[in-house]
Amino acid sequence: MYLQENTKFCLLHAISPVHAGSGAATGAVDLPIQREKHSNWPQIQASGVKGAFRDHCLRFWAHSSTALEPFADKVKQSEDAVKRIFGSDSGNGGGQAGAVAFSDARLLAFPVRSSAAPFVWVTCPALVKRGLRDLALVGRKTDNPVSSMVTGDNYLVLTDSAETISDDLVLEDICLSPAGKNEKLSRIFVELLPELERLILIPDHHFSFLVETATEIQAQIKIDPATGITATGSLRYEELLPAETIMYCLVFFGDEKVSGDDPLKMKNIADVVTAAVSNHIQMGGDLTLGRGIFSVNWWSPDNNGGAQ
Repeated sequence: MYLQENTKFCLLHAISPVHAGSGAATGAVDLPIQREKHSNWPQIQASGVKGAFRDHCLRFWAHSSTALEPFADKVKQSEDAVKRIFGSDSGNGGGQAGAVAFSDARLLAFPVRSSAAPFVWVTCPALVKRGLRDLALVGRKTDNPVSSMVTGDNYLVLTDSAETISDDLVLEDICLSPAGKNEKLSRIFVELLPELERLILIPDHHFSFLVETATEIQAQIKIDPATGITATGSLRYEELLPAETIMYCLVFFGDEKVSGDDPLKMKNIADVVTAAVSNHIQMGGDLTLGRGIFSVNWWSPDNNGGAQ
């Protein structure tokens, strides 16, 4: 399914805290978030990303039509379109593979409390290398700008429009010293995420420590409606990715998997999906609590100049 010209790089900026859960756990946190097995960095698995896109497109298409047909008819038409684009499993061998494939939503920058400002975004060399490798899949190729690694207890400034980051910096319980600015990498992040005003590059081990310990933990309870007090045994602790987290996913568009006279083509599919998910999308659990709202930016070299 992979063709560079039909692959999109979707940037996701968390507007509210995000809970993409991995199920119940036996540790101090009852409901942890999803994490990569090899790095323990937070992620949203591809199945959850696809499900969120599918549900968003269904609702968008059902409510956006200006025709005067009954709402039930619009819902039926939207369901048919979703099945053709995202796939269906009707049983008895009558299913259809989807024409759109998704990667996991991967971390790009993580917000952390700091001494220089209410918070700064942090990233690390390993994360940047992976992000640049994934950007190459949509045609944004560049030399490795992190060949000179940041080490020890130092940090490199990537973006700081207010020039608030210049001295020793405290991130949660970590104290770091400045080691200059990486201009080439800074240009890449300004191109990708111009809204990130305070972004720094820190060593991999410090980054891993922060994304493991600086997530948000909230206590939840259930109220017994008969008594108006906490139901026995209902206390649980839920882990959340904080608001302002920056993630991204790759979306691969293909042709509809049918042998008919007029199958949907990848260009049409890419246009209707990106038009439906053009500004915001909601992913993960606790939707009725306002969790998991992301702003969306479909980035490509074409609409950003392709600067090297």
